[in-house]
Amino acid sequence: MKSMNIAASSELIPRLSTHRNVVALDSTDFTDVAAVVITTADSRSGILALLKRTGFHLPVFMLADEPVSAPVGVTAVIGGNAQEWLELENAACRYEAELLPPFYGTLTQYVDMGNSTFACPGHQHGEFFRKHPAGRHFYDFFGENLFRADMCNADVKLGDLLIHEGSAKHAQKFAAKVFNADKTYFVLNGTSAANKVVTNALLTRGDLVLFDRNNHKSNHHGALIQAGATPVYLEAARNPFGFIGGIDAHCFDEAYLRDQIRDVMPESADASRPFRLAIIQLGTYDGTIYNARQVVDKIGHLCDYILFDSAWVGYEQFINMMADTSPLRLELNENDPGIFVTQSVHKQQAGFSQTSQIHKKDNHIRGQERFCPHKRLNNAFMLHASTSPFYPLFAALDVNAKIHEGESGRRLWAECVALGIDARKAILSRCKLLQPFIPLVVDGKPWQAYPTETIASNRRFFSFEPGAKWHGFEGYADDQYFVDPCKLLLTTPGIDADSGQYTEFGIPATILAHYLRENGIVPEKCDLNSILFLLTPAESEEKLARLVAMLAQFERHIEDDTPLADVLPTVFQKYPVRYRDYTLRELCQEMHNLYVSFDVKDLQKAMFRKESLPHVAMNPQDANSAFIRGDVELVRISEAGGRIAAEGALPYPPGVLCVVPGEIWGGAAQRYFLALEEGINLLPGFSPELQGVYSETDADGIQRLYGYVLK
Repeated sequence: MKSMNIAASSELIPRLSTHRNVVALDSTDFTDVAAVVITTADSRSGILALLKRTGFHLPVFMLADEPVSAPVGVTAVIGGNAQEWLELENAACRYEAELLPPFYGTLTQYVDMGNSTFACPGHQHGEFFRKHPAGRHFYDFFGENLFRADMCNADVKLGDLLIHEGSAKHAQKFAAKVFNADKTYFVLNGTSAANKVVTNALLTRGDLVLFDRNNHKSNHHGALIQAGATPVYLEAARNPFGFIGGIDAHCFDEAYLRDQIRDVMPESADASRPFRLAIIQLGTYDGTIYNARQVVDKIGHLCDYILFDSAWVGYEQFINMMADTSPLRLELNENDPGIFVTQSVHKQQAGFSQTSQIHKKDNHIRGQERFCPHKRLNNAFMLHASTSPFYPLFAALDVNAKIHEGESGRRLWAECVALGIDARKAILSRCKLLQPFIPLVVDGKPWQAYPTETIASNRRFFSFEPGAKWHGFEGYADDQYFVDPCKLLLTTPGIDADSGQYTEFGIPATILAHYLRENGIVPEKCDLNSILFLLTPAESEEKLARLVAMLAQFERHIEDDTPLADVLPTVFQKYPVRYRDYTLRELCQEMHNLYVSFDVKDLQKAMFRKESLPHVAMNPQDANSAFIRGDVELVRISEAGGRIAAEGALPYPPGVLCVVPGEIWGGAAQRYFLALEEGINLLPGFSPELQGVYSETDADGIQRLYGYVLK
């Protein structure tokens, strides 16, 4: 590894005796240095407090011409003799040696060895690629180290990623310590796989699973289709803007849950712990955050285990206002459930796409019959893991843990939260139509009137107060949910927040999303009158300022009623006849009218309410088996009413099933997909991605939606 720099006061740079490159204190963020040299005057300037706040634990030397005592935060005072320069170099070397986490550190050392390989992968350090112009371009684009780090387990120096030995084991133990888990497992094919690992390790046919209807499709796949467990569904909220909310408070009542069990498995209704597993979203896609302590206190005694699917969080314990809601911070005893937490590291933490991790917190029930031992979990792990893992993915998970260790993780997320608060204030100041999804008033004062540090330290500035008009969610209890400060959520016109009803004019969020993408800004997702931007420690003031400027510019286009060809040129050029002479407001109005005509907001809400859930005709595993056998037929969704779904149906994002295999098509779900079908035909260029439902063009050139149903 290339030697890191030394950072020093500008006046000291000529005096340093070192082979390392020396950079000025004011020209570094200290991520590229291995030691710092300051003057006595610097020690009184605030630099020591700044260095402490980084959490990097850099060695700091103070160069002084006269003997002085070392202030707190200074490693040693030096005068500049040869022995002291050697001490500086030794300290820098120790810092470098301790900087890299277990697996990544070993990987870099192995790559530096430059071994000759006759093992997989066949590109052999990229040399195969370099023998063709396209391959050479591919190699040059990604860089040499990526190809040298892509290796197989034929050499045991890096340990084993499947049975968790060597540096791979040390990396996962380190991550478990950082994230407060008993054990951690790195998963290289996403939280979709992580959820299947956990559910396949815990559930079998005949088990009851308490199932958040908001769950990602991977939980349906693992718990219901692969394991064949029987679900008891928990209804969940949607608000008129299209945001995904949490489970109703009444669903956590024991008497209510036992009544639900009587409907699906009456013989288990009076069991002391009827549920083998509960699967709850710790945070929804749209930033509704649960309090894990409340969940465990309410239903923990009914469950052997609770899986908190934390795909959309995972960083909560590093943010002061969120930390006490984390399942990994809970104090648990032998009567509590075992806890699993799955995290999509790639979503808002520091990881390549597909990096995920499983945290296991169940030592408090070790020795009990319900305990899931490592060997059983790892059996499920190996069912879903490749025997040819991509080592850079594993290394990224290792480095993510190192980044979050100690003060550095808390500082990075505190800065992210502050930037998000300031961005919301800027939007409130510059925009009239687009509004941050936060309480408008807190304790009689406008939200934005409070200092950023005050907002960042108190959850009440993000809390869903039951019955408050601004959020439009129903069925919540006090202090049950709050908005994730790292999800920048905006609403667009079209909904009267006081009544929850449609207004005369609206701006569907998909039009705003298309505009932003036209201008080089990519939002995470949008739905109806809501749009989501993910915030991470990667953000900067400049990046968020550009977003705010583009939002304000979009509003000016609305006010000016700019021709659509100028605002959305890509859509216009693809469908010039359909959108000839259209203005931006015309498009907004037409799409808004479509929403109103189908009452899409209420359809979306109804799909996740108990009274409107599709009727369950058979176990999802049995329906999937019929699909595999071919005992199905493809029918138009308009004609699917009363038929049993063979395949789960959903729009993506968010990846939440509206119809589960084995359920009967009809009601709100069928009408919702028919509304989507109408939109696909009426407004080309704005079609959603649909899974489990297929769009086919009929003889008249009209696109129709089809789905598989049992014969």
